[in-house]
Amino acid sequence: KQSTEPLSSEQKGRIFRTGVEGGLLDEAILPLLGDLTGRRLGLLVHLQGSDLREKYPGVFVAQTSGIELTADGVWRRVPIKTNQSTTFYILHDFLREIGFVEWALAKGQASLFPELTRLADPSKSASSYMQRLFRKAGIQGNGREVFHSLRGGHIDFLREAKVDPRDRRLQAGHKIDNEHDLYGFKAITEDRAIEIANAKLDPRVDYSMFRGLDFDKLAGAKRTFGRRPRPKGPG
Repeated sequence: KQSTEPLSSEQKGRIFRTGVEGGLLDEAILPLLGDLTGRRLGLLVHLQGSDLREKYPGVFVAQTSGIELTADGVWRRVPIKTNQSTTFYILHDFLREIGFVEWALAKGQASLFPELTRLADPSKSASSYMQRLFRKAGIQGNGREVFHSLRGGHIDFLREAKVDPRDRRLQAGHKIDNEHDLYGFKAITEDRAIEIANAKLDPRVDYSMFRGLDFDKLAGAKRTFGRRPRPKGPG
């Protein structure tokens, strides 16, 4: 297995713009979530509106409940890789600023990405779609510049923001292995949560395409083979 490599700010901008222009919610938002949360794609795919909450004043977090309601009304378990994946993680305030958090909260127990969770293996399908998105954005990667690079990029982003190593591990869902760090709450405290939620975004990365998005329209679009996605509705 090859080690992943970081993405440049220009590459991130291309991925974001290509995803938004594709007109599908998962392609538009999953790369942004990976970039701003540092969590695994396989976990982000299964997010429901009820997984989000305001943990501290003005700070929103996401935390899997372990089960999800599929589009056909069936409850099933979320594929959790480690116990650390069940901890809450901070949503950067940019996600609230663009209206994504408010939109997601209104979904309640419904999946945020129903076009993926209705599939037999949502995580595997999402991985394939993200690889296709990267190629469409001109990033071949050769197995090195992949969605997981966004996760590594977030960890480096927190390091540059001088976030404590223990909190970086908690945010990414990594195991705490330092004996001293095992004491106290195994969760991010209010002060550190505020710090992470408001960390300054890299000015070299273009995030402008996420402003003014119609999340309902994106969520209503259907993925079609070889054709542009078509929105739900009359005609």
